[in-house]
Amino acid sequence: MVRLISKRVLVLISALVITISGAITMQSANAATSATCNLNTKVANAACDEVVYGNLHRITNLDRVGGSGGAYSDSQMSYITSGLLYRFDENLVPRRDLVTQKITSKDGLTVTLKLRPLRYSDGSPVRAQDVVVAYQRWASSGASPAYIAKVASMREVNVNTLEIQLKTKFPDIDFTLAQQFLGIHPYDRVNTPAKALEYFKNPVSAGPMKVKQFTPGTDTFVVEANPNYWSKPVVKQLKLVYLPDATSRQLALQQGTIDYAFELALTAQKELASPTVKVFPHFDPGTFMLAINMNPEQPNAALKDARVRRAISAAVDRAQVMRVAFADLAKPNCGMQFNVNNPLYVCSLPKNGARDVALAKSLLTQAGYANGFKMTMLYPNRVLWPEATAIIKQNLLEVGIDVTLRPEPDANIGPYITSKQWEIMWFGNNAPTPILQLSNWFAIGGLWANNVGTGKATVPGDVAMNKLLDDAGTATNLKKRKDLLTKLEKLAYDSSHFIPIGTRYRLSATRIGDGIARPPIPGDLWFHIGLNPPLPKD
Repeated sequence: MVRLISKRVLVLISALVITISGAITMQSANAATSATCNLNTKVANAACDEVVYGNLHRITNLDRVGGSGGAYSDSQMSYITSGLLYRFDENLVPRRDLVTQKITSKDGLTVTLKLRPLRYSDGSPVRAQDVVVAYQRWASSGASPAYIAKVASMREVNVNTLEIQLKTKFPDIDFTLAQQFLGIHPYDRVNTPAKALEYFKNPVSAGPMKVKQFTPGTDTFVVEANPNYWSKPVVKQLKLVYLPDATSRQLALQQGTIDYAFELALTAQKELASPTVKVFPHFDPGTFMLAINMNPEQPNAALKDARVRRAISAAVDRAQVMRVAFADLAKPNCGMQFNVNNPLYVCSLPKNGARDVALAKSLLTQAGYANGFKMTMLYPNRVLWPEATAIIKQNLLEVGIDVTLRPEPDANIGPYITSKQWEIMWFGNNAPTPILQLSNWFAIGGLWANNVGTGKATVPGDVAMNKLLDDAGTATNLKKRKDLLTKLEKLAYDSSHFIPIGTRYRLSATRIGDGIARPPIPGDLWFHIGLNPPLPKD
């Protein structure tokens, strides 16, 4: 009976899906053109008085390394109100921001950065020591340590010159220097935890926007253009309003009370798009995945067997998940990395990731679970994720694995992870480069490695994967990098404590032209404000 009900649910889910390519132009009710900017507005001539962003999170903390993980919205707003050495453009390419010149030594181990003579929004000067303290705060916080694993030190040469010493060559250093964790603020106001806690209630800015209205955890957050920034933001004011459910965000877009929403239900494809509203898949540089808890405290014995984990991987119908739950707007994965515009992408799964029920049953039998077992799958209760996990539940039931689904609000996920007693989780892993993404999973100290209890310097298999990542991160030859990552992904599949499903995306909609005010594409942890002049392209 459970199987029949599940299949009916899948039919109902399928009926909701209307496949689109790009934006749909179907009239929506109550649409109204933005007063100063619209879909036809170009960055070069934009002057938007206000852009309103309908957001599913409240802004709680603008300090990315001060002890608060926060939702991605905190990260986005921190990004545009912080100074940065390099800043991601609308296409997630790191561009020079506060840096005017980068000089790399012949051996590739010393990087000297010349900084703009700039002032914060309150008139105080930006200096290289601010960057040194930003780096020290990041390093001591433990936030994504794999991103700075190749950095030996940073020091102030003079007020406008910074020197970075590297442990090995680091071709992707610009991506690290564009991370939100390296947000630049006056060093003497953030160099102790107590100072930082007070400072970030009302921070100054060396970024394109500065805080205008911020009370942590309230429904409205407002930033305005920073008059002391080196370029002119094309948006005078950005307002975030808290709209926690997708229906409210869609209605607000229809009524013209917001200009942009980041996560919408699939129904928005036909109900919302119009000549004044563009609906589109916003890709992330990331992978939907199943993460399996490898900590000793994890109570489910079956999941401790790699054959069982590979059986789960074989039993999941990735194509069905991405087709039905995500409207085929993003594709299933046959390897670990994100598969959009990625020259290092590797197909590392058997049968290119296609479902293989026979293999799943064989592996379960070998592991002593021919009759299956029970497990609980945790997932953040975000838009489209219940549909995806419902399909996976049905897939696994067909090989004897009885899954109890446990949705939780985003705010509850962090405590569950740190409790170390969860079993398996649906989530995603994002990073701006394939190597940084894989580092989250497999490097010693990687973010998701820490979450699941792997990435240990005392475990030979973890050390081997870390060495492959380190070598790939040092290599400048694309083929050599890909060869190293192919070896890494073979080890990753053998263990299968992370199981890739498909490329991450969110259905989004906007009334405003491209490149003006939204996260980069791909991207979710950062935010882009159009500038005149733009970020340097060299």
